[in-house]
Amino acid sequence: MKKGIIITAVTVIIVAVIGVNIYLTRNVSGKAINVQVTNVKEKKLRNTVMVPGTLKLADEQYVYFDAEKGEVERFHVTEGSRVQQGTSLVTYESDALDLEQEQNKLEKKSSQLQIDSVSKQISNLNKKQKEIEKEMSKQEAKDQIDTERTQLNLDLEKAKIDLERNKLEAQSIAKKERNLDVTSNINGTVLEVDKEAVNNTSDVQKPLIHIGNTDEYLATGVLSEYDALKIKTGQAVKITSDVLPDKEWSGSVKQIDYLPQQASAEAGNDAANQYPVEVKVDDQDITMIKPGFKLLLEIETSSKEANALPTKTIINKDDKKYVYVVKDGKAVRRKVKVGETTNKFIEIKSGVSSKDKVITNPSENLTNGAEVNVQ
Repeated sequence: MKKGIIITAVTVIIVAVIGVNIYLTRNVSGKAINVQVTNVKEKKLRNTVMVPGTLKLADEQYVYFDAEKGEVERFHVTEGSRVQQGTSLVTYESDALDLEQEQNKLEKKSSQLQIDSVSKQISNLNKKQKEIEKEMSKQEAKDQIDTERTQLNLDLEKAKIDLERNKLEAQSIAKKERNLDVTSNINGTVLEVDKEAVNNTSDVQKPLIHIGNTDEYLATGVLSEYDALKIKTGQAVKITSDVLPDKEWSGSVKQIDYLPQQASAEAGNDAANQYPVEVKVDDQDITMIKPGFKLLLEIETSSKEANALPTKTIINKDDKKYVYVVKDGKAVRRKVKVGETTNKFIEIKSGVSSKDKVITNPSENLTNGAEVNVQ
């Protein structure tokens, strides 16, 4: 009796499983499952790294007040003016330097007078020797004059050395004087002139003048240790901004720092290293946004042409890759060998061809041999 009950129960379970499978291969109305299909197509497979970034000018110069040079005498530029490398920006005046220059002139004049005086004394020694010979022997007179000549020659050399020192000091003073005139290091536009920064007493120093090259821009960001191994100079970059979601700009990787950026004290010793990266912006119309705007940098790390399918067509099962193709009105599961994978596409090396109709986004309920209707 019990054996009959068990057999009956097993039979019921088997019938139920078969019924479920039949149900899963059909829709509610009992018709074939509606599916959409695609084909293997040649695609450009791009692998990218997404990096948050910031727009900045490629070349900038900040001029700060330097109290050691003296007081600011004159500003030579105004905001918005264009400057070339070497253009005068601001000039200082220094009473201390003026005094130093006057002292140098006096010392140089004194050294020259000393040279003239000693040289004259040396030229008169022969005459002096003849006068001494009237009072003592020629040898005694010669010995006395030789001693005096030696001392005068020493005095002359010392005076000449002093004069050379004065000349070197004059060159140093001239250099300091030239440094009173601060010039532009770049070609660009004067973005800011703040004359009040001379009187700034806060700990944060403000620039007197800010110059930027508004013709060239950079996008900067930081890379993780993992991404830093993938990024190389010259790689193409797509640049976007949330401010203009329908706009994009092109660029290329200009530089990846060899050393990581300094971690903040709050981050602690366990913080992951980050490596600064610079991207040269190629499109001039990026000027429609401003320096400091936040960007998204999509750096292309690899690119190849290959036969591919959308990633959503792939089924992963038992560490193998499968797709469903439509054949004679039924779904047929095929094992495929894949290669490069991107966010949207996956390379197909074997298993299906361009002639096969591959089901896109197959549902979990789709089974091998299920009747399908291609829409």
